[in-house]
Amino acid sequence: MNPRHIFSTALLAALIALAGCQTTQTDGKPLTNAQVVEKREAILKMARTGLDTLVKQNPKVADEIKKSAGYAVFNASNVNIVLVVMSSGDGALFQPGQKPVFMMERKAGEGLGAGYQKQYQVIIFKNQDAIKQFTAAKGVGGDINANLSAGSGGQQRSFNPNVTTYLVGESGYDLQANWGGSLYTPNDTLNNPDISGGY
Repeated sequence: MNPRHIFSTALLAALIALAGCQTTQTDGKPLTNAQVVEKREAILKMARTGLDTLVKQNPKVADEIKKSAGYAVFNASNVNIVLVVMSSGDGALFQPGQKPVFMMERKAGEGLGAGYQKQYQVIIFKNQDAIKQFTAAKGVGGDINANLSAGSGGQQRSFNPNVTTYLVGESGYDLQANWGGSLYTPNDTLNNPDISGGY
């Protein structure tokens, strides 16, 4: 079997495993209603902090947000092990007049070095079609991370002209992965309409 295929399969398995960790407690039990509300509040607070941090660095983003159809903010923590980069984070998709949609982001790729970096990812959608592509495909990243290249000023360039993505680093050390896949999925536990509070 092709070594690349083997590595890709392993990374996909790692992504799925990471996604499962965010909907349960450390003992594997489902989150309680109180924990769901607490996590919602924490994610919304993170999203405000991430967006505020980006706007302070690039005030023009505020105008982009106002003109957009919606935006998403994720708290992505990159953990670099030699040859492997694992990223996991929670986030939310915001659209005018609607409740936030809580989501999970997982990324795995190849890289060199070791270290840790906490960063925010802000994705701005210029129209509803871009949002539909992101959510209808369970956010597998076809028009987001899979088609990104390095930009300037913390901005990543996407081949989708209707999507703009920013990365805002806080601290630590990180080396850019040269290959990888991202998995964006709705968090059914946090989006459960039967559990109120936290919005």
